[in-house]
Amino acid sequence: KHEEDLHTEMQYHLLKIGKALGYDPVVASNDRSKSYGEASFSFICRQDFPELPVDKETNNTIKLIDVIWFEKNSNRAVCAFEVEKSTSIYSGILRLSDLAFSLTDHQSAFFIIIPNSRERDVVMQLSRPSITRSNIVIKYILFSELREHCDALCKFGDNHKILEKIARVA
Repeated sequence: KHEEDLHTEMQYHLLKIGKALGYDPVVASNDRSKSYGEASFSFICRQDFPELPVDKETNNTIKLIDVIWFEKNSNRAVCAFEVEKSTSIYSGILRLSDLAFSLTDHQSAFFIIIPNSRERDVVMQLSRPSITRSNIVIKYILFSELREHCDALCKFGDNHKILEKIARVA
């Protein structure tokens, strides 16, 4: 229960920041009915999942990404986030990679959100040759940093590049 609450909390922070920065955030299709505190995800998120130029199976995989920020009223993904509290870090990396390879412009930013205790694991996974040679840059953000700086990112950020202040590279 505690692990699930942490996952939901991190998704909430990402949705809140995305909304504050002027994006259309979308939560994973299997998490749309969740809420954190008084905040229902269905009220924070865009109601539909934008049409992407991908096959059905890839689309189903992409819809499971924990949070994606889209430009307002478009299908252009700006940022994608996988929260990996206890599950396989590599499965989140694969979902983000599926999205990256499916995008034509490939300008999106990709992030793994992890508990501080998993930093070593994520660095090891992001350093694998299959990732480093793919030209997909996936950064990571620690739970503590996201939690601590959420309100400041909402208040002072004007686009997704504000995340660079707390993101780390393997």
